[in-house]
Amino acid sequence: MTKKGLVLAGILTFLFATPVFASPSNLPPPSGWILALTGESIPTSYQMYSVTFTATNADTVLTFAMRNDPGYFGLDNVSMVDNTTSSGNLVLNGGFESGLADWMDTNMYGAAYSGVVGTSCHGIGPYSGSYEWCDGSTQAYDAIAQTIATKVGNSYTITFWLGSVDLNHTYPATFQPLSTNGDVTDTYGNGVDLFVYAQGTLPPPGTTTPEPGTLALLGTGLLGIGGLGRKLFA
Repeated sequence: MTKKGLVLAGILTFLFATPVFASPSNLPPPSGWILALTGESIPTSYQMYSVTFTATNADTVLTFAMRNDPGYFGLDNVSMVDNTTSSGNLVLNGGFESGLADWMDTNMYGAAYSGVVGTSCHGIGPYSGSYEWCDGSTQAYDAIAQTIATKVGNSYTITFWLGSVDLNHTYPATFQPLSTNGDVTDTYGNGVDLFVYAQGTLPPPGTTTPEPGTLALLGTGLLGIGGLGRKLFA
């Protein structure tokens, strides 16, 4: 084979080699949340949660960061209303009936298994309608976010419905942000938690631990696909 042929073969081998994904290792959530479920009982069926905050920015980035090492969350019917100046629901596509339209899937920590919009999350929901956000991020926090116009000084209330399922039967007694059972590399950890943020920007990203080379080349799109193949159809 000619030198050019060898170079071309090498490039093609690199591009189409099966990417290797290293699981993040027990990474904590970003700071600055307005609601943490830490310490509360983990719901096996849909339960409503809410939190009220005062806007400090003209645009507020509403962010849900979640992790569920042994199982999955179903998130549905997200709303945000202005308590100071009466408003309807300011969240667009809060029930995910239009897929991820109006939302950003940030995969904040580069977790190997991120979420997806679906019609069923391993038996969870949807709470209403036909779709929900299903997330089983492992050993790190995946996140979805939406930017909403707000008025500085006004009071807002965020409401959402959340359900969960424990596939590996290793759930802790209550929500906890990190794995504490000694498993800090795969789906048998017991870190299960959700955090809500309302900031001017996305919460700061954490530290990722991907393998170099193929992951950097192929990007986060294939990362999500690889994760769904492992967790959503397991």
